[in-house]
Amino acid sequence: MRNWLKANSKSLGALLVALGTASAFMVVGTKYGWWQAGVAVLAVSIAATLAPILFSFLNFGDLNAPGNWFSTASQLGAEKARVEDHYSRIQGTLRFWKNKAAAYHRLHLARVYWSLLSAVALPVLVQHFDRTNKWSVLFMTILTTWTGLVVALAYTFKAEEKYQGLRQQESDFYDVSRQLLDSATPADPELREKVNKYIETVSSIRRTARRVETGSPPSAL
Repeated sequence: MRNWLKANSKSLGALLVALGTASAFMVVGTKYGWWQAGVAVLAVSIAATLAPILFSFLNFGDLNAPGNWFSTASQLGAEKARVEDHYSRIQGTLRFWKNKAAAYHRLHLARVYWSLLSAVALPVLVQHFDRTNKWSVLFMTILTTWTGLVVALAYTFKAEEKYQGLRQQESDFYDVSRQLLDSATPADPELREKVNKYIETVSSIRRTARRVETGSPPSAL
């Protein structure tokens, strides 16, 4: 049961948010008014958008690491301990890449979703807008301000570019790790050389990821 919940946590979370949003809209709308309901739905939706982004930016996400890839890799022979030690040093970097890639991806998706929602909803809402109704004014103010903020942040931080860049470096690391494990044999006289090349390639990947993250020019190192 616990494994099932963990595997389906995202789907369950989305379902709970949808149910919470629909419930808030119906309960508040029928009891207090539909503009009030709209404000309640906006609050729930903004919280549901913001929470996963902050969760990833704060580096809370667990690393779906290759677990026992290296610890059980008998084909690495005498180089096994060296590769394990190298992996232990880069593990924190991998977690950082994963969390930041997820955060930028979610920020980019938030920009797309909220821009589309505003573009479709505003022409309809304007026709029912009542300047004398404070809830109507509050709803329109929150919607436009939040949409503008999300778009501005995603553009300023280059969310789409950084997501693609960090995700590519993460993928490159796992690709070169698989290549090493697939080609290594204990009796291979070039095994040490392959491990040296692997470590150099990972270093190059890390330098590229650093440039993606900071948007800085290439380092002399």
